[in-house]
Amino acid sequence: MLSGAIMGNAFYELKGVIDVLFNKMGVADPWYDEYQPTPEQSSLEIWQREKSAEIKVDNKEVGFLGQISPKMLKELKIEKEVALFQIDFDEFSKMVSEEKVYQPISRYPSAVRDIAVLTPRFTKVEEVLNKIETAGGALLVDVDLFDIYEGENLPEGKKNLAFHLIFQAPDRTLSPKELNLLQDKIIKTLEENPEWEVRR
Repeated sequence: MLSGAIMGNAFYELKGVIDVLFNKMGVADPWYDEYQPTPEQSSLEIWQREKSAEIKVDNKEVGFLGQISPKMLKELKIEKEVALFQIDFDEFSKMVSEEKVYQPISRYPSAVRDIAVLTPRFTKVEEVLNKIETAGGALLVDVDLFDIYEGENLPEGKKNLAFHLIFQAPDRTLSPKELNLLQDKIIKTLEENPEWEVRR
């Protein structure tokens, strides 16, 4: 098991470290699914719910990333935010050792758009990701979940999922018009589900 911790602006800093680690080792497209605690873990309130995630590659869980809850920090008399991660080293090693297929890097710049989706609390991140990736097509080269929020200013029973959408073409720079059309297609696809709302 590979593990580590960080203090400060903890969760997102540590997520960035993990992304770099996977990228440097040639493991493509890690993504972050909602953490499903056991009843015992829920009762102990160890982890901050909106800042805890399962680390996945494809559909395989390879690790965990979580920020310790304010309640637990208070009990431990720790004043700064603390986040920890664990990665299944055996699974990670298998992925690193697999033969990699060379893909040339595009000479043209990528473009990033952000999108936020309000969903029922029980909705799996994977469901939303699949819809985004299908609608985005080949020009959507990456999707990064960067925030899960449940709390004040949201309707009861809802959560907000925020994503970076990264677009890139191999043969040209995408125009603002093309990007708008791609984003509009993704929004339309997401809002086909009557329980989901794209927040603009």
